[in-house]
Amino acid sequence: MSVTAWNTQKFGAYNWFVTVQFASGAVGHLDLTVAVRMDWHEGFQIYGEHGSVVGKTYNPWLFKSSDVEVFSSRDGCYHRPLGEDAHFFKLQVEGFADTILEQAPMRGANLDDGVAAMRAMAAIARSVESGKTVKLAEASGGV
Repeated sequence: MSVTAWNTQKFGAYNWFVTVQFASGAVGHLDLTVAVRMDWHEGFQIYGEHGSVVGKTYNPWLFKSSDVEVFSSRDGCYHRPLGEDAHFFKLQVEGFADTILEQAPMRGANLDDGVAAMRAMAAIARSVESGKTVKLAEASGGV
């Protein structure tokens, strides 16, 4: 997996645009802008062979579920799942307790995921500095 990243600074805002090459051969991109001049949200867009998924996730302390829209080319319809419980602090604690007390599989990010995220950020920083594509496995240094 590798990244090629650019950073632009304009009008007091910082933008990172990252092209991602996944190990599977899939490609993607990340666009991060800080600070935005609107209501803050995170989002994702996934385009697949038989449809697409678009999601918009809000600040967690709002306890508002994400807006997600799924389009299937098989039935030609959009689907919008309802996230009924958006109290993510409660859900994290409940999941952590289940893992410890009930030996349930861990849900969500684990230590390896955290290390991978830090390695990805280091690779993005190295790519911005060098202007070159950086493999995550070879990335090191601060962010």
